[in-house]
Amino acid sequence: MPPNESAEATRARREEEAQLRDLAYRYARMMDQMKFEWLPEVFAADGVLSGPSYEMSGHDALRQGLQGLDQFSATLHGVLNTYFEIDGDRATGEVYCVANHVHEVDGIPFKLDMGIRYEDDYTRGPGGWVIQRRKFNMVWETDTPMRFGSDGKPLAAEA
Repeated sequence: MPPNESAEATRARREEEAQLRDLAYRYARMMDQMKFEWLPEVFAADGVLSGPSYEMSGHDALRQGLQGLDQFSATLHGVLNTYFEIDGDRATGEVYCVANHVHEVDGIPFKLDMGIRYEDDYTRGPGGWVIQRRKFNMVWETDTPMRFGSDGKPLAAEA
């Protein structure tokens, strides 16, 4: 509890933090289910998603850019640590995530795992909190075969 914060103010701050964590979970769920019709519940109308060598702004550009996830047969975004600083109807935050992506390389199933730290700006409107700007920071990644034979060589996908 920050110095001189009343119990009521602490409860209100924790409720806002919970709402921002729920937003992080909605983002992960939207990505894993590829339900980009949910973009208005996750991003502001002029919301921005950026990362190494890309920036998408607005729901149409986000919808188009995020369709690239269809190259994976499955994804699973696990939201980990969260940290938020709230100032009225604006907030900033960091969201840690491990994102798993299943794909095939020459018939061999692979799992691409990413350690991600999102740097976020949020805004609160009539419908609640949404992401105004999200910066994707890759902390680490691994891309490895999922199955190995007794000889240690990767096995092809089962038919």
